[in-house]
Amino acid sequence: MKRNKRVKKNSRFATSSMGVASLIVTAFIMLMIFFAMNSRCSTITREIGLREKTLQRLESELTREKTRWDEMKVPERLKIALTRFGLEMDIPREDQIVRMGRTGAPVPGQLALARLRGASEASQRTAVARANVRTYRVSSAASRRHAKNGVRK
Repeated sequence: MKRNKRVKKNSRFATSSMGVASLIVTAFIMLMIFFAMNSRCSTITREIGLREKTLQRLESELTREKTRWDEMKVPERLKIALTRFGLEMDIPREDQIVRMGRTGAPVPGQLALARLRGASEASQRTAVARANVRTYRVSSAASRRHAKNGVRK
């Protein structure tokens, strides 16, 4: 019987030490998880701060550019720019304006649209021929440039 009592004493000691050891290991694992999560949260917080600063900078830049654009659209500034670049432009007449609908087609019943449809086919052919001549001139200039550099088509 003494032998059985010794086994019970040893088993109690082993059971209690295993409980304490598992508690310590669990606490260590939880601590490591906490530090990993804290580190990740800190990194995300820094990234959010940087992105917010970038957003504020871009918003202020957008405000400045909108202000500049609004200043450029003032009629006096437009006239100054047109004279500086030597462009002769004026507000279009009513018969030159074509209003487009939501579908992208011209709204029916407009003066400019009626004039456009009544245009002769000869003027349309002339416009197409001029466009083709410009394309031809560009391609011939490109071929001359290639011939000058020793490149053949």
